[in-house]
Amino acid sequence: MTGPAKSFRQLLEKNYGTLKRPGEYAKLLNISTPYLNECIKNSTSSSVSQLIHERVILEAKRLLYHTDKSVKEIAFELGYADYPYFTRLFRKVTGITALAFKRKNHE
Repeated sequence: MTGPAKSFRQLLEKNYGTLKRPGEYAKLLNISTPYLNECIKNSTSSSVSQLIHERVILEAKRLLYHTDKSVKEIAFELGYADYPYFTRLFRKVTGITALAFKRKNHE
């Protein structure tokens, strides 16, 4: 992974809690959103949005597993004021609800 793809990954690691849109990352990299998407697709076969969502959900899983915070608290901590949107996103990415994930891993 070189160039914009590597720079994007570094930015994503630092900003996944606050930046959710591909355009925000493209702007920080001083490139167009379509070009960023093309670079990411070529190096990962995923879109920028998919990678953002996957990174956010990875952190959500970590918090659900290692803390006693509620799903709503975790959604807010990860930058989602719209709790229902976060729960739909979690289910879309993982195939299960955040609450089911938490229960499954706290049994």
